[in-house]
Amino acid sequence: MAYLQIDSNKFSHNLKEIQSKVDSEKIAIVLKDNAYGHGLEEIALLASKHNIQSCFVKNEYEAKKIYQLFKNITIFYPTMHCNELSDNISLAVSSIDTLKSIKTGTKIELKINSGMNRNGIEISELETAFSIVKQNNIKLFGIFTHNGFGDEIGSEFYSQNNYFIDIKKQSLNLCEKYSIKKPRFHSLASSGAIKGAKFNKNIPIELRDDIYRIGIAFYGYLCCNQTMQKNNLKPIASLWANKISSRYLKKGSSIGYGGISILDKDSIISTYDVGYGDGLFRIKEGINISTSEGFRIFPRMSMDCISVESNNEKICVFDNANKWALAFDTTPYEILAHIKTDLPKKIV
Repeated sequence: MAYLQIDSNKFSHNLKEIQSKVDSEKIAIVLKDNAYGHGLEEIALLASKHNIQSCFVKNEYEAKKIYQLFKNITIFYPTMHCNELSDNISLAVSSIDTLKSIKTGTKIELKINSGMNRNGIEISELETAFSIVKQNNIKLFGIFTHNGFGDEIGSEFYSQNNYFIDIKKQSLNLCEKYSIKKPRFHSLASSGAIKGAKFNKNIPIELRDDIYRIGIAFYGYLCCNQTMQKNNLKPIASLWANKISSRYLKKGSSIGYGGISILDKDSIISTYDVGYGDGLFRIKEGINISTSEGFRIFPRMSMDCISVESNNEKICVFDNANKWALAFDTTPYEILAHIKTDLPKKIV
């Protein structure tokens, strides 16, 4: 059966690279969407062994699977009927209406819109939010935003940072007014954290971000413009498939659905046990891509298998998602997040 292999040494290497750019104690790991396809429980265990204290997940289902491994877990997209959650789990709240429905005693992180215009309350609603928190005895654990320009060249990244500083200032004033303990602040993901760490150190300590939400960098990638940052990150996952069958085919033979692929020489062609049913993007006519060993994968891909110019018993379909991202004009995020959760994971 095909499987995803996770290299623990490369994970450790990436952590050291991240630590060389940002303060170690401020590193939190993003584990949402099955740890970007890498395996939620597998990556959570690796992070816990490296003494990472905080993480972010997509929903309560993910949170409950790993709640014993972290001091703080935040659910980005909770359903509002969450119940019986552990004390170390917080709910992200992105609207006043949602905040009004939160039960007394619930631990939350309040999301503020700082210019990305996707999720979060407006700064003009901040005092209303604090009033609801106080009145309903909600536990305000954090205030955060998402700077949507960490991967981009331009001034908007710094404009959003400055806007979040204004949000922090108002929040601190409201904490004093409503006798609420200072929450933690955070706004930056992988590229933004690396780019903004120096900026963060140059502002008053009470206005600094308390954590950085590191996601894709842990897995070995940065999606920023390559002229912005050089990095020595290593992709931690490689996808492996096992041979189903082989046959010797003559030049001119066709392969698979529609006979799209025509051999230009006599070749041994084998099928391997992975396909778009496992979450891979479907290789069709016009897409030229090879395995990590350089073996050509023939269009059209099937749901459960691929045809490859190889006789190996096992092949590495990819060990770097960037190659597939380029072939499909997308990002490694999308390639990796598509991998099915039930594909076996092996840590080495």
